[in-house]
Amino acid sequence: MAAPESSCPKCAGAGYLVEQVLGSAARARRCDCQTECPRCKESGYVLVQQGSGAVAQVCACRHLDERIRLFGLVGIPAAVAHASFESFRTWSPDHSAAKAVAEDFARKFRADRPTKGYLLYGRPGAGKTHLLAATLRYLSLEKGIACRYVEFMLLLSDMRAGFSTNQSHMDILRPLLQVPVLAIDELGKERGTEWERSMLDELISRRFNSGRTTLFASNYFVEAAAPPPEQPGRVVRTRSAEFQREAEAMTLSQRVGDRIWSRLNEMCAFQKLDPGSDFRKDRPGSGGFWGG
Repeated sequence: MAAPESSCPKCAGAGYLVEQVLGSAARARRCDCQTECPRCKESGYVLVQQGSGAVAQVCACRHLDERIRLFGLVGIPAAVAHASFESFRTWSPDHSAAKAVAEDFARKFRADRPTKGYLLYGRPGAGKTHLLAATLRYLSLEKGIACRYVEFMLLLSDMRAGFSTNQSHMDILRPLLQVPVLAIDELGKERGTEWERSMLDELISRRFNSGRTTLFASNYFVEAAAPPPEQPGRVVRTRSAEFQREAEAMTLSQRVGDRIWSRLNEMCAFQKLDPGSDFRKDRPGSGGFWGG
């Protein structure tokens, strides 16, 4: 396909547009400047001269269509449908460092060799989900690499719902095991039951053993918070706000357990993204969605 028109005011030369569909995952479509391929006239093939004859080859426009199809399978939430590296604002040194890690990974990633992923951690509202989505967008639309996004709590909910229709947990996990890049958001948010940890362990271990790349984002810190002062004889109720605050102060390793924590250290480069405030609420002039 001929190169997209760089003067196109809609796609700025990308050849595609990403759409936000409320209640559904993000999707993409050909830009209006590419509605009809000027080379193949939508036949899908072009004649290429080879020696004294010509052979039919798949037109490049079909590669664009395939990348658009792959993006539709990623599952990027509508809230961050338009997330990209270009739209990510570096409001703090943490933002600059995290963007550099994510963008460097996306640009250098190759599906034909094992690649270490990254794990972003910090309080909610800093932009971790935005960078996950931007990474998957770049890989699928610019490089044609299959990816998936999942929020781990919702994945667990899908598994529980599947039990009522006689689906096993592997019916839910299987599509996530072989995809070249999987992004798991909200790591550590689950309740921490043995079943939940076993599901996470199986997913991570199977991907690790097969050399697949996994990205993560978590609201739990790697560094331990300062312990609360000792209060002998204190009784804390598990449903109290005090207990919930202490649970939120747990480190990521405490939330996921030693075995999963060890795997994470082998699979990922850790990058803190914590500018000190929730940018969803506190960023001046914020409008629309800001992925956490």
